[in-house]
Amino acid sequence: MDELVKKVAALGLPGIILVVTMAATGLTGAAAITAALAFLGGPAGMLGGIAVLGLTGLITDALTKVGLEDLLTAIYCQRRLSEPHGKLLDEIEQLSLFDGDIKERLKQTVTDGCGCSAASAANISDVTREARAILEAVPGMTPAHHRDFNSSNPIIRLRDGTAVRAWKNPLGVDHIFLADPDGKMIYGGFVGWIHSEGLNQALLQMRRDLT
Repeated sequence: MDELVKKVAALGLPGIILVVTMAATGLTGAAAITAALAFLGGPAGMLGGIAVLGLTGLITDALTKVGLEDLLTAIYCQRRLSEPHGKLLDEIEQLSLFDGDIKERLKQTVTDGCGCSAASAANISDVTREARAILEAVPGMTPAHHRDFNSSNPIIRLRDGTAVRAWKNPLGVDHIFLADPDGKMIYGGFVGWIHSEGLNQALLQMRRDLT
């Protein structure tokens, strides 16, 4: 999906509109591009450029696998690295296709990098990298959405300053997060009830070896 994110990010706002249009209408191929261009009021010549990239099939696949919000989060994570944050915040605010909650979370992605765990991974210490590896090895560990990060509370402080944060949702599903010393999310995951003991063992290992 990384290549798709880079291509859509390079298109800027038209790329965002294309993704949202496909998610909202179910349109694919040229029909999706035409609908996106109609929304933008943009030049018809853009149609061929987007079609050559072959994006619509990749977008359809990504929407099926990760959903609209996660795909948009990844795109804005990429764009925030090279575009003015103020411009992106104005863009998000003006897009009426987003509901209010998604807008606020995408704004947080732009301003704080929330949800950009891949971008943060290159800068983490060996201690945090080991903690992440321990968590990812827990049976049943599934990536958690960054919107749940703010509901979590610190339970362990690693020796490099990284915080291990935990949250149990209303269904009793255990979520676990890693946050850097500035409070930004580095990693998030959750396990079902059947794997809770595995998570507990991982936390004991982290307390013993990494604090």
